[in-house]
Amino acid sequence: MTTDTRGLLTQHVGALRFQKYLGVIVAAFGLLYALQTLDGLAADWPTMGGPLGGAAVALVAGSVLLGSVAGVVPTRARSLFLGAAILFCAAVLVWPFSIDGIVPGTPMPWFVGTLPVEAAYLAVAFRRPAAPIWCCMVLTVGVTIVLVARGGLMLADAVADALFGIAISVVLVVLIAAVRGGVERADRAQQAALAGYGRSRLDDATETERVRTDALVHDSVLTTLLTAASAHDPDAEELARRMAVNSLRVLAHVSGSSEVGPAIPFGKALSDAADRFDPLLAGWDVQEAGGLADLVLPVAVCEAIVDAMLHAMTAATVHAPAATTRSVRMSELGPDGVRVVVADDGDPFDPADPGHDRVARLHAAADLMRSVDGRLDVRAGDVRGTVVTLSWGSVVVSGVALRPDREGATA
Repeated sequence: MTTDTRGLLTQHVGALRFQKYLGVIVAAFGLLYALQTLDGLAADWPTMGGPLGGAAVALVAGSVLLGSVAGVVPTRARSLFLGAAILFCAAVLVWPFSIDGIVPGTPMPWFVGTLPVEAAYLAVAFRRPAAPIWCCMVLTVGVTIVLVARGGLMLADAVADALFGIAISVVLVVLIAAVRGGVERADRAQQAALAGYGRSRLDDATETERVRTDALVHDSVLTTLLTAASAHDPDAEELARRMAVNSLRVLAHVSGSSEVGPAIPFGKALSDAADRFDPLLAGWDVQEAGGLADLVLPVAVCEAIVDAMLHAMTAATVHAPAATTRSVRMSELGPDGVRVVVADDGDPFDPADPGHDRVARLHAAADLMRSVDGRLDVRAGDVRGTVVTLSWGSVVVSGVALRPDREGATA
């Protein structure tokens, strides 16, 4: 049974869109707020003599410029904002060596006034608020010490300015972190709701097709039993007996399939096991019939088939090193089954020889298939070549195999 799973996959667009808008808002805030502090720069400029003062101002200007660029480059916004904050830290390190006068207390010293801009940059660069808050506190304390020790600012004025810088910075960081966390939680809730809706659609489609298959099988079984009841001679009675047993086995298989629990597309089971197949796939020709990726099977069946495929492919890779061609063919089998054919042209072996390493692996694969009412057939050529066929579905349970039984086959 197949169902269409297209349209169920969605992207996490809510958080990504918010991150883009946040970058634009913070970039605009940084530029506008920095322009508001130009009066502080004009007041402090006479105290920053020589090239070091110009370097400190250039670094702060570069920080604001880089932050503005981050707003229009959303894919690199976090890295650019972090770079902008690093430039400001470099400016704070250079600035003390340029001071050659008394820094005025009014208006607010320029480096204190620009601290909220860097706090906003750090809030975007880091996903959690702890690191930005600590960085802002260290910067504020460092600027305050420089203002008192080198700038001659009164301790009370410096502390007041420091409290302002810390308060505004912490509020900005916490506000941005809280809004971003709320958006991410809402986005996760939306994705969970969409995923639940997608699973419900898949389960509903699976159940609908199972009911339809059950109806067809029940009609077939009823017809077979009625035919068996009309038998009159010994040959017809023997045929009727075998038909009835076959029909009851199919009926038990279909009834049991509806009670095995959740089902998933066979293609998803294969993709989930990609890491396990990767070491084996070199030199293998893998072909898949159309629609197999959406074939819905019980989870236990998918796991058994995947494990059995790994056993069969490992046996062909490790124990048939002389093989020049190896192939895997996967296709649907009947209305509700799957068939996997693993073939190679390696050296022959006797499937009935229990001491052969390849036979041991194939017996393990056969046990896996048997545990879910499946089948494994081995056909080993007299000169070269081995074909291992994994089958699962009502066709397999009924005994109506697409290839005849052969001596030495494992079931």
